[in-house]
Amino acid sequence: MKRVIYRNIIDSDYEIIKQLIGDAFGFTEFIKDKELLDIVLSGYLQDCILDSSFSKVAQMDDKVIGFILGNAKKDKNRISNCGNLLNFNNNEIDLMISNEENKNLLKEFSKITDTYKKLIKKKENTFQGCIQLFVVSGESRGLGVGKNLIKYLFDYMKSMDVKSLYLFTDTRCNYGFYDSQNFNRIDEKEVYFDSIESSLNIFLYGYNF
Repeated sequence: MKRVIYRNIIDSDYEIIKQLIGDAFGFTEFIKDKELLDIVLSGYLQDCILDSSFSKVAQMDDKVIGFILGNAKKDKNRISNCGNLLNFNNNEIDLMISNEENKNLLKEFSKITDTYKKLIKKKENTFQGCIQLFVVSGESRGLGVGKNLIKYLFDYMKSMDVKSLYLFTDTRCNYGFYDSQNFNRIDEKEVYFDSIESSLNIFLYGYNF
């Protein structure tokens, strides 16, 4: 049995983590322009990192196979305070976004974050923590990596007096995992994407300690 190592996130993890996010959330199918895809993944990961006070990465054979980012309101420490973690070139970004097709894709993508805001509206104060991002690679499922990452996060949340936390997930992801781990589905909304003529159900889950 190969050994899985659990450790804190480091800068050199970011590229493989971006790939894991792209595969898990279907971004790679949704956005065909590789440069735009990199900007979207970098921006998404950077936002999550800057809003996180906890990180844990699962590594096997020197390869990152899963990770979890979380935040406890009580903890003012960040896993990184760097404003431009992933070295954005603003001129390149402006050029990419000026393309009409890319502009429309970003509008479609923004429907997801807008839905997150609607789902959590007027509920934020009932939670003291959240899971910002949680991905386990497809090939490593069944090794207990997801359960172990959640356990590390739960131990941290308890140490920060978190009584209740929330997360967002959707039908692209293995949301059944949360049902199996006794999370409660609080709410859901359907989002329709014109560009791929397909809809997505986004869920808000909660967990009480």
